Amino acid sequence: MWNDLEMEIEICSKCALERVRKNPVAGKGNKEAKILFVMDSISTEEDNRNELLTDKNGEYFMKFLEYAKLNLEKCYFTTLTKCSSRGEIIEKNSISKCRDFLTGQIALLNPSYIVTVGENPTRSFIKEKEDIKEMVGNSYRYIGDMWIVPVFDIPYLFKATDKEKWKLIKILTKLEKSVEL
Repeated sequence: MWNDLEMEIEICSKCALERVRKNPVAGKGNKEAKILFVMDSISTEEDNRNELLTDKNGEYFMKFLEYAKLNLEKCYFTTLTKCSSRGEIIEKNSISKCRDFLTGQIALLNPSYIVTVGENPTRSFIKEKEDIKEMVGNSYRYIGDMWIVPVFDIPYLFKATDKEKWKLIKILTKLEKSVEL
């Protein structure tokens, strides 16, 4: 099933991003993970390398997750869109057209937690009106036993206070412990 989904992503031409991307990137990580991270989009560098989390932001995020002692073997990472906009603003239409791929990934993984990294991924799952900073760390029921857990976006982590970083570390530690049970 994963191979079929990845092939569909590879040949997709549903939106304008197909014309500017080099390589669609489905995701990265354990395809049996109980923690799914959903980030905003593919960077130009990730597009060029055909691998998620290989740019400056991605490397910082991975180091942060390692520092938080999150077992990355238990995680899968993906994005709202599977193609890079190569620096252009991604239109809601492109996110909408890619939603089926994300839904397929969620169905195949059946994760316990979907960690939404930043405002766009969070708002794509949760229609709450509250400020994203107030949502960070809260759990929102999604489907069945799945929970959405919003966290700060990666660029924000660069300037986050120590208190905010510790909050995120506590959230991640709690998630990992709950999937070990």
